[in-house]
Amino acid sequence: MNTAVRLSLCGVATAGLLGFIPAPAQATLQVFADVSGSVFACVDNAACDSNLAVGIIQTANGTLNGVQINGSIQTSTGTPANSGIDTLNTSSLSIINTTGTTKIVTVVVSDTDFTGPVVSFLTAGSGVWQSAIGSSITMKWFDDPANRQGADNPTDTPGNVIDSFTHLATLFVDSFAHNGIGAISDPGLFSMTEQAVFTLTPFAQLVNRGQTEVKVTAVPEPSTWAMLLLGFVGLGYAGFRKARARSTISIA
Repeated sequence: MNTAVRLSLCGVATAGLLGFIPAPAQATLQVFADVSGSVFACVDNAACDSNLAVGIIQTANGTLNGVQINGSIQTSTGTPANSGIDTLNTSSLSIINTTGTTKIVTVVVSDTDFTGPVVSFLTAGSGVWQSAIGSSITMKWFDDPANRQGADNPTDTPGNVIDSFTHLATLFVDSFAHNGIGAISDPGLFSMTEQAVFTLTPFAQLVNRGQTEVKVTAVPEPSTWAMLLLGFVGLGYAGFRKARARSTISIA
C-alpha cells in the first residue's frame, strides 16, 4: 500500500476514534467498519471512494489495527440515484489478521430510499475461512419501513432483523453459505442495512466474504426462488475458484 493511501486510511481511523466522522449530508450508501476499536467510514462518492459511479463504494486496500482488508466493494440499486431491483450488497476479497492476537471486526453497510411497495425478501451470505479454526461470523439483515439511515457506527442498524446467521470455523479450510426468504411489508420508501460481526483468530483469513439483501414486489414462485438462490451460489463459487486459482499461481 502506498504512503498516501496509508495516511488517508490512518487519518479516517483516527478521526473515527475521536468521534469526528461526519454523518452524510443526505441519505446515501455508506459503510462503517470497526476493528477492535479502530474505525473506518466511507460515504458514496466521498474522497475515500475510488469508484465514481453512484451506488458503488470501492475503497483502497489497506490495514486497520493489524487487519488487512482487500477488494472491499459495497453496492446498492433500487434508489432514485441508482435504479434497478431493490438490492444491497457488501463484499470483500480477503480480510486477513496479520497479528498474533484475536481481532473482532464489525462491518455495517446501509442505504435509504429504496422504492416500495415490496412484500418479499431474499437474503444470502457466504465466505471461506483459511487458517482460521475458532474464528466465527454472525451476519444480520435489517429492514426499516421508516427509511432511517444506518451505518453511522458499528451498532447503527435501524429497523427490524429479518434474518440472521452464525458460523464457527472448525477446519483449516472451511466454508459457509446461507440463504433466507420471507415476507416483508414496505409500502413506501424504506432503508436496508447489513451487519457482519466476526472474530479472527491469530493470522486467520476470511476470503470472498459476501452479503446480499433483495426486496421484490410480489411473492415469487418456488422455481423462481430456486433460480435466484442458485445464482447467488454460482457467483460465490466463481469467486472462490478465482481466489483459488490466484493462490495456485502464487505457490507455483
